Amino acid sequence: MDYKTTVTKEVFECISPRIRLPLENLQNTVIFEIRLRKNSPVVIVTQQGSSFITKGGRLTQIFSDQCLVAAEYEINDTLNKCCGYSLHSYSKDLVNGFVTLSCGARIGVCGTAVYENGAVKSVKDITCLNIRIPRTVKGASEELIKSVFSDGLTSLMIIGPPSSGKTTVIKDLAYQVSDGRLGKYYKVCVIDERFEISGDSSALGPNTDIIRGFPKKTAVSMAVRTMSPDVIICDEVALDGETDEIIYGINCGVNFIITAHANETDFLTRGDLLNLCRKGNFSKIAFLSGADSPGKIKKVVGVDELTQNGGNNSGDSVGSFSGYKLYKAN
Repeated sequence: MDYKTTVTKEVFECISPRIRLPLENLQNTVIFEIRLRKNSPVVIVTQQGSSFITKGGRLTQIFSDQCLVAAEYEINDTLNKCCGYSLHSYSKDLVNGFVTLSCGARIGVCGTAVYENGAVKSVKDITCLNIRIPRTVKGASEELIKSVFSDGLTSLMIIGPPSSGKTTVIKDLAYQVSDGRLGKYYKVCVIDERFEISGDSSALGPNTDIIRGFPKKTAVSMAVRTMSPDVIICDEVALDGETDEIIYGINCGVNFIITAHANETDFLTRGDLLNLCRKGNFSKIAFLSGADSPGKIKKVVGVDELTQNGGNNSGDSVGSFSGYKLYKAN
């Protein structure tokens, strides 16, 4: 796969100057994450894993006094710049642990919760920022185009652990489906709740509409009612309300391409995802390999392999799937 992962000008301008200067020496390095921790070495995550960066801008696997260390003020400065010097405007996102830049870069935030009337209202004492660099991987969905969509548009579930490349794959799928790769220019609607899919809207294809910032359980019904999509694409499905809306959309005749956080074993205990398999008319499930090989397809399994009752008469089994027994989640 052809990785095109660049630290954009917007990301560079947000990083505190003393840290930014050494990073400029890594312009030709494919960077997945930049991790800043209070009074700790700056960590750069690439396809080879985690490395430190020296004050001179060189990656190293050895921690020494030559490594760049992030001070508390630099973390605060970087976060303030990411929020346009208005932390209050991003308070809802900060409570959920992240801030997203307009380019699609998502910054994970670790700190101390501030409570008001029993609910988390803000975050203080920021100790860590994880700047996740959005990446475009040309051809990331090629295997899925061939194995899942050879007979035309259908519904697909993509399962993978964090940093396995789920967002990267669906971005390429949106482009391919919208750009006529399946034999016609299908109408695609991307639901980008956290502003991380559509940083570069042109990368999503010429026949793609984007709904940004709305919760998925609201945006799905909006898209079905107003945009007449052939397919709706959404990332990180996790809540029962979201799966209910997806089933509603499929019952209205819309195809879905969705992702969810899980590995192959965890998937078997996810009642919400199994319910989608049974009721949502998904034809295939694609499992990604993991963070060591982002975007790589481990296997694609047909949902028709989900056989009800699975030969188990205990009452706990809900089926068998690719050689596994599926059991109801507790």
